[in-house]
Amino acid sequence: MKAFLITLDAFVAIILLFSAAFLMYSSSFQPYAPRGVYLKQFTNDMVTVMEKNGDLGSAIAGNTSGMHYMMGFTPQLVCMQVSITDSAGNRSVTVAKDECGEYGRELQVIGRSLVYSGQLYTVKAEAWYKKEQVT
Repeated sequence: MKAFLITLDAFVAIILLFSAAFLMYSSSFQPYAPRGVYLKQFTNDMVTVMEKNGDLGSAIAGNTSGMHYMMGFTPQLVCMQVSITDSAGNRSVTVAKDECGEYGRELQVIGRSLVYSGQLYTVKAEAWYKKEQVT
C-alpha cells in the first residue's frame, strides 16, 4: 500500500510539473509575425505618433526637426521616408531617414489624410529594410 501511495504521489507530481511547464510555454509563446506585417504596423505606428505629437503639422509649416527626431527611433535596419502633399497634389515636404540608400526588401507603403490649418493633406509613408551588405 505504501508503494502505491509513493507511486501515485510521484505520478501526480510529474503531471503538475508538465502542466506548469506547458502553461509557462504557452503564456510566453508569441507566434512569428512575417517581416512585412511587422514593418507595415511599425510604419503605421510611427505616422500615428508623428501625427499625435504635431510633427506632421510642424513639417507642413516648415519645421521638419520633429520628424527627423522620430525617425531616429527606428531600428537600425529599417529605412523610412514620409511625404506630405496638399490637396492639389503639390508636394509640401519629404523627410527621409539618414543613411538609407535605395529600396531594399519588404517595401511597405501607407497613406492617410491630414487636416492642417483647414487644408487637406495626404501623408504617404514608405518603409523598407536596408539592403544587406555583401562583404
